[in-house]
Amino acid sequence: MNYRRLAYFLAVVDAGTVTAAARAIPVAQPALSRQIRTLERELTLTLFESHGNRLALTAAGRALVPVARRLMHQTRAFEGAAEALRTGRIDTLTLAATSASVRSFVAPFIATTTVADPRLLVRETPHFDIDEALNRGVDGIVSPTPPEPALASLALGSVAISAHVAADHPWACRRLTGIAPGMLADQVVILHSHRGVSRAIVDSAMSRAGAGFGRVHACDDGQTILALAAAGHGVGITTEPARFGVYRLPIHDVDERGGPLRLPLHMAWPSDHFAADILADLAARIRLFFQRHLAVDEDG
Repeated sequence: MNYRRLAYFLAVVDAGTVTAAARAIPVAQPALSRQIRTLERELTLTLFESHGNRLALTAAGRALVPVARRLMHQTRAFEGAAEALRTGRIDTLTLAATSASVRSFVAPFIATTTVADPRLLVRETPHFDIDEALNRGVDGIVSPTPPEPALASLALGSVAISAHVAADHPWACRRLTGIAPGMLADQVVILHSHRGVSRAIVDSAMSRAGAGFGRVHACDDGQTILALAAAGHGVGITTEPARFGVYRLPIHDVDERGGPLRLPLHMAWPSDHFAADILADLAARIRLFFQRHLAVDEDG
């Protein structure tokens, strides 16, 4: 089995066409097509079928994709382990995280590291795709969902899911210190789509309150949600720190605790990763940074 041909196979899967994959790798399109045909001959399987200008995976191709991703990840992990043993240091590690996590604390944490630390690269990933990123070559993940038991993990803490309104909104003028979920029912609300874990938390709180949204606009960029709220287009709900002069209000749940809605975050990595000890140390440092700095952002 040729490792490079597997990489080419996955590139075509992800790009959808040989032309797009050839640009992304980059490699000449005829050469890429030959490599895919050679892989099919080696496997005695048809992996793709043509549908107009695009390629569609056959049933066999679909079945091989997750296996190929795991094999690629294991191969890269092997190469990384060999490099670490040869040089005595870990040069680069890659984390998958949502764009909100990257902006609010992962990138600021990276700025505090030194050349003695591994170079931390970040792959921005939607909430519900983060676990799968471990099969796509990342070394660790920062996730709002509880990690699988097979992974090593560390709870980092949680961030508030808050409502944000324009400075002249009645709630801001009255200087409210928080709202109940039911108060959102008669508002124009701008919040993340169902692709985000925070949306599921807010929806559950609304259900417990016996309330439903009236007018909703879905937006998966927290900064845009804040900007729209600042411009008076509605109540923006996000975990992002307040910007653009918005007035921030915690959303108090109606369960027995009655505390503000919060999104928990964890860092996780394969327990058998060749750099597991280094990832555990980084997780502890990220947790300390998160709890020191994000608490300040939320309070200030």
